[in-house]
Amino acid sequence: MWRDRREKDCMRVGMVSKFHAADGLCVRASYVARGLMDRGHEVYAFTQSPDVQVIPPERVHRFRAVQLNPHFSLDVPSVPRLIAERSQELGIEIIHVQMNSGSTEAILPFFKNHLPPLVVTFHLAYAAGPALYRTVFRIAWDLSIYAAKHYDQIVLVDPSQKRYFIRYGVPSERLTVIRNGVDTQLFRPPKKQPDDGIVDFVFVGRLSLDKGVDVLLDAFRKYHHENPNTRLTLVGDGILKWMIENGNDNNGSIHWLGTIPHDQVPAILQKSDVFVIPQNIGGLGLSVLEAMSCGLPVITTAIGETTRLLGDNEGVLVQPNDVDAVVDAMRFLAENDSTRLRMGERCRQKVERHYSWNVQLELLEGVYARACS
Repeated sequence: MWRDRREKDCMRVGMVSKFHAADGLCVRASYVARGLMDRGHEVYAFTQSPDVQVIPPERVHRFRAVQLNPHFSLDVPSVPRLIAERSQELGIEIIHVQMNSGSTEAILPFFKNHLPPLVVTFHLAYAAGPALYRTVFRIAWDLSIYAAKHYDQIVLVDPSQKRYFIRYGVPSERLTVIRNGVDTQLFRPPKKQPDDGIVDFVFVGRLSLDKGVDVLLDAFRKYHHENPNTRLTLVGDGILKWMIENGNDNNGSIHWLGTIPHDQVPAILQKSDVFVIPQNIGGLGLSVLEAMSCGLPVITTAIGETTRLLGDNEGVLVQPNDVDAVVDAMRFLAENDSTRLRMGERCRQKVERHYSWNVQLELLEGVYARACS
């Protein structure tokens, strides 16, 4: 029923994903969809998102869902049938699912006889923190791996995830690592570095415990008391926004911008000096890479792939939930201008070499070809 395709052929791709939320999964899905279309593929969306700007409206097929949290939705049970029927009608040749998007991702492989080949991108990452927190996250991790192993091909965003899948019995030939990529033309260093005597720290992401926003705010307030020539800008929304008093704090030294369009984020990063995200889940995430692409050194947590991919000459790694370590890192980068600038330059060079979307999309086309064959 489904035709074999050569690696460089253009295909009709159905993407099952969220697109509207301000998180890495949605940003990555939009990047992939736009990149595939630029390379000549036809992309169709199956989504619960009310607003999908990257794909033409006539190619967007929506279904109802209850959003349980920023990561996960409970979709109506009829979604697999919708995807199967539309795939038949439209001649869709590959279905690409974003794991950690909705309940459909877990049940779709059980309808494989009625569907094109299935590819899943596994987005879950590492967790560090209290024992209960790790236990809950591990349950979600195990359930997601169990669902993912029923797909024809699995895309991992973190190389260290691979050994877990192999341990669960997934053959290595079904696993491909495709790290996050960056639009290096959109996210680029400023032509002229701002110099107003203020060291600007910036955070982009959900205002949540897993992103370490509570740690970041405590650390900045402590360091700002020591060095008043500092500012902190936060971009994003979430349950911890109550920790920022009326959007500003510390005599205006903390600025909360809320959620802004993704294409406006580079302008914020280009006005900043250091990117800070003391997260306790994940690794070298998309927001970190985008900040590096803008020439910013990074303060982040030594978990997951960050310990291997972020060098000592590109940023400062701290332990999870360590306020004093974040303060020390802020002090080091604020008081060493030349070191800070050199780190930012190396970050930009690393992104240009290893994290361009052109390379990642070529790898993804290869995954599609293997799934179809």
